[in-house]
Amino acid sequence: MSNPRNPQISDVLTIVLKDSILLPGTEEYEKENGSYFSAFENEIKPSHIVKPTSVKQVQDLIVALRPHVLSGECRLAIRGHGHTPFAGSANVQNGVTIDMRGFKGVTLTEDKSVVQIGVGETWTTVYAELEKHGLTVAGGRVGRIGVAGFILGGGLSMFSTRMGFACDSVIEFEVVLASGEVAIANAGENAGLWNALKGGLNNFGILTSFKMKTFVSGNIWGGITYYMPDTFSQLLQNACDFVCNETDEDTHIMCSAGYGFGHQAVTCVMYHTRGEENPPSLQRFTALEPQIKQMGTMRTSTHLGFCEELSKFSSDGLRQYWASITIKPDISLMETFHQKWQETLDTIKDAAGFIFSFGFHPLTKALLENSEKAGGNAKAISPSDGPLFVILINPIWTLPEDDNRIFAAVDNLVGEFRALASEKGLLHRYIFPNYAYQKDDIIAGYGERSVSRLRETSKKYDPEGMFQKGVPGGFKLPTKGT
Repeated sequence: MSNPRNPQISDVLTIVLKDSILLPGTEEYEKENGSYFSAFENEIKPSHIVKPTSVKQVQDLIVALRPHVLSGECRLAIRGHGHTPFAGSANVQNGVTIDMRGFKGVTLTEDKSVVQIGVGETWTTVYAELEKHGLTVAGGRVGRIGVAGFILGGGLSMFSTRMGFACDSVIEFEVVLASGEVAIANAGENAGLWNALKGGLNNFGILTSFKMKTFVSGNIWGGITYYMPDTFSQLLQNACDFVCNETDEDTHIMCSAGYGFGHQAVTCVMYHTRGEENPPSLQRFTALEPQIKQMGTMRTSTHLGFCEELSKFSSDGLRQYWASITIKPDISLMETFHQKWQETLDTIKDAAGFIFSFGFHPLTKALLENSEKAGGNAKAISPSDGPLFVILINPIWTLPEDDNRIFAAVDNLVGEFRALASEKGLLHRYIFPNYAYQKDDIIAGYGERSVSRLRETSKKYDPEGMFQKGVPGGFKLPTKGT
């Protein structure tokens, strides 16, 4: 167990980082430790926050801390921008939190076909820089999200139907290993590590930068359409038709039912990434009535513009989290899910500041096929498994006294979803890591073959298991026999 007063740890950190160490009780420590996406992360108090800004500093940190981590004296957390909401995902009680937000840089190659991105960036800063050159990448849909955790979890982008998961556009990772060495991982060098990092989370090292393929950034047509609550059944039918039958690979949708401040609404966020206005592929959503017209935002804009729009729908520091399962499309099952969601809502909507959404995000066959063509990733979802829906449950509230009942209610709801889908043979093993709940065994959902490869990669690059034993946050590789 970590000791908040361990002078050896303090000495080691001071030697490596000098002034870039924040200690409890200081104004800067409180500010930085209070800047996570969720209140649950803000409430954890590490003994030290360290802020390296160079690869050499990260190497020196790992070499210096390694014996203390392997002995159990010290535990580590690795923070990008800290958007994974559950407690301990990127922060560690009485341990050392390595804050990587100082790793800046959005650097194009000479021919502008590839961009190197520092892990301290957000998608807003990446898109803003690339748009100066008429370019973009298949990154996050919400601009304010950090780049590192998003990519290591796989990520969905507006361009995913044509390009696969966001991680499939990564052609190279730079990562500091448990030994303190720097590994460059791509299709030709450390290829097993390259594949493992595409969805393998923080299990293999500390990511410092990565390179992605760029492409021309043209106009996009899309936005958010709001509907009256009684349109849900028709929206669901249209979404199932879309995910099963639509062939236009320049489309992307997210559908949800939501509650907030005493009101319900149904939404479809939709995009045509080649900028075609109201294309046939999206008319099943644009023509659906009755709409709440004054709230709609359909328009022509840029990748940056749309990602900035979605950034406005979330705030830092609230009591909030996500839970998710993946299913095969089925109207009657999802109608039942919606009814169960409504029943759960009725039991907890009196919580202060309560907002609650039930969303479904398509994984089309084209997305899975294009992911496989790009070289594959740790998720190892066969295109023949598609199409699929990622189901997302998202509660938000303000008071800690409501924690237990909301966690219990949502826990039960997701358990019911899982059981109902399983009974009908419609539950898929995969859980989307970027929306996963802390109790889920994410990596096990990648399937036995992928898990076996990931274990081999871990043994090769981290033979003593430093990142398995000493970095408790995130989702670890399953232990043998599970």
